[in-house]
Amino acid sequence: MPSTYPLPLLLLAVLLLAGESSSQPASGDQATLLAIKKDWGNPAQLASWDPTAHADHCNWTGVACEGDGAGRVVTGLSLPKLNLTTGEVPTSVCALANLTSLDLSYNNLTGSFPGATLYGCGRLRFLDLSYNGFDGALPDDIGRLSWAMEHLNLSANHFSGAVPAAVAGLTALKSLVLDKNQFTGAYPAAEISKLTALEKLTLAVNPFAPAPAPPEFANLTNLSYLWMADMNMTGEIPKAYSSLAKLEMLAVTGNNLTGGIPAWVLQHPKLKYVYLFNNGLIGELPRNITAVNLMELDVSSNNLTGEIPEDIGNIKNLSILFMYTNQLTGTIPASMATLPKLRDIRLFENKLSGELPAELGKHSPLVNLEVCNNNLSGSLPESLCANGKLDDIVVFNNNFSGELPKNLGDCVLLNNIMLYNNRFSGEFPAKIWSFPKLTTLMIHNNGFTGALPAVLSENITRIEMGNNKFSGSFPTSATGLSVFQAENNQLSGDLPGNMSKFANLTDLSVSGNQLTGSIPASVNLLQKLNSLNLSGNRLSGTIPPSSIGLLPSLNILDLSGNEITGAIPPDFSNLKLNKLNMSSNQLTGVVPLSLQSAAYESSFVGNHGLCARKGSGVDLPKCGSARDELSMGLIVLFSMLAGIVLVGSVGIACLLFRRRKEQQEVTDWKMTQFTHLGFTESDVLNNIREENVIGSGGSGKVYRIH
Repeated sequence: MPSTYPLPLLLLAVLLLAGESSSQPASGDQATLLAIKKDWGNPAQLASWDPTAHADHCNWTGVACEGDGAGRVVTGLSLPKLNLTTGEVPTSVCALANLTSLDLSYNNLTGSFPGATLYGCGRLRFLDLSYNGFDGALPDDIGRLSWAMEHLNLSANHFSGAVPAAVAGLTALKSLVLDKNQFTGAYPAAEISKLTALEKLTLAVNPFAPAPAPPEFANLTNLSYLWMADMNMTGEIPKAYSSLAKLEMLAVTGNNLTGGIPAWVLQHPKLKYVYLFNNGLIGELPRNITAVNLMELDVSSNNLTGEIPEDIGNIKNLSILFMYTNQLTGTIPASMATLPKLRDIRLFENKLSGELPAELGKHSPLVNLEVCNNNLSGSLPESLCANGKLDDIVVFNNNFSGELPKNLGDCVLLNNIMLYNNRFSGEFPAKIWSFPKLTTLMIHNNGFTGALPAVLSENITRIEMGNNKFSGSFPTSATGLSVFQAENNQLSGDLPGNMSKFANLTDLSVSGNQLTGSIPASVNLLQKLNSLNLSGNRLSGTIPPSSIGLLPSLNILDLSGNEITGAIPPDFSNLKLNKLNMSSNQLTGVVPLSLQSAAYESSFVGNHGLCARKGSGVDLPKCGSARDELSMGLIVLFSMLAGIVLVGSVGIACLLFRRRKEQQEVTDWKMTQFTHLGFTESDVLNNIREENVIGSGGSGKVYRIH
């Protein structure tokens, strides 16, 4: 007999079960997630995958669920940038039967393409394995991926070999991203062109075999994003691509494309981003420009000629215009200044002439202006920083002249100012020196005047202001400087006594100024210094020992044309210099042996107190080594002894000569014998000596002779 239950009791049971189901997600998916975690070695990044701490696995890191109550299932795993490193994709992933999205990008997963694992994910629509370490060839049966696959991203791995034709089997694909790998051979243009649902295609940065841009891609009429840079494409940009009516981004940079820019490129109604740089494109820019939605145009580093079309002013949405490193001529059209969104202009390294548009910067939020290495002239427009957004002014190597715009002193966002090698004049705006974001100031070889202020921006790292007419003293507040070149100005005063604040200096050049005082001993704290030029000033005193000689990175040293005295410190022997000039000072003593080289032949001229060893190759008077000085001392000693001996010999000779003379005078005497004597005349003469004198009288001395 079947059991019967009251209806209220059955309803209560159903409600209880429903409540339990709504509070507890499907336990099968939770077990699968724990298996995935285990297969990955229980990484700390997945610590939240713990049912004891977090019962609802739909709230675990990277887990996405859909549905309600008992029907709630895991549909997505998004685990990018978790530094997952344990090998391959776990085989348990596809046990999540309702998985439609898997994002494992920006990790360190390795191995071959995990086809055997992923083929089991029958509902997968989104797969992102980009920025990992997968390698090897893609499998020929890659078409076995889910029939529903819409987005396949394998970018930035190490996949190699040919792109398999079987990719054409993924007919639902809207996005195929294969850039930045090592694919070779011919890309399957015919097969890819069958993926007519494609909206995004990237094959860039792969070493494919050289081949023309595939005209078959003109069939991909749903494409909005086409990136085919750096993939050895040749030939011309296909005119057939004009049929890509939905195209918004076209990038074919870094190839070997030739021919001209097709007119359709600058007439396309949907194009927003066009990047054609680093090719071999020739000819003039198309006229009749009507690409009104174009926001960024980069045709730089080609061989384009002719003038910039006045029609450039029709592109009202244009914010970035790069045409640098071509052979463009003529003037910059005035219409460019009317573009209301233009913020970045780069036209450098062309043959442009004339003046900048008078209203440049007035109607747009101009941030960056780079027109260096042209033949431009006139003054900078007064409106250049009218909107206060200007960050970079790069106009060097032109023929600009006149004073800088007055409001440039209020352009506080300026970061990079490069005005060198022009003919600017007048007082340099004093406020600029202290702009908080200023890092680079290169204004050398102009005619600027003004004083270098005591307070400079603490963020400034490079000042090149040589060959102007600035006054002032060394900028002690610019402690972040790595380069300070201020040669041939009118700077005065002493070098800072404490150089420890300038520990980042690599290049210090203040030659041709009016600096005084001595070289500070603390210069030894400039351990990064590569070049030191203090020449042509009025520096005096000696070179402190343990200073310049202790700079390990120094390879250029110029102290010439000062009033430095004393000896060159012995620790200069530590230096390994490519260039040395200490000429025209008042140095004395012996040049350190390591600097006595033909490489420094003229490095010491004009120091009349310096000397070097014989045959050193240095243009200095010769002086001896320590051994030669010892020999010279012995020579002097022996010469003195010889002199003494000579003088003594002369004295003895004189004495002997005198005695002989006296004896000769005695032998002239005549002795007459009156009786027989017992001695001879010689006996008398031989005993006439001073010791025998016994007296003297009127007739002479009286001798006693025995």
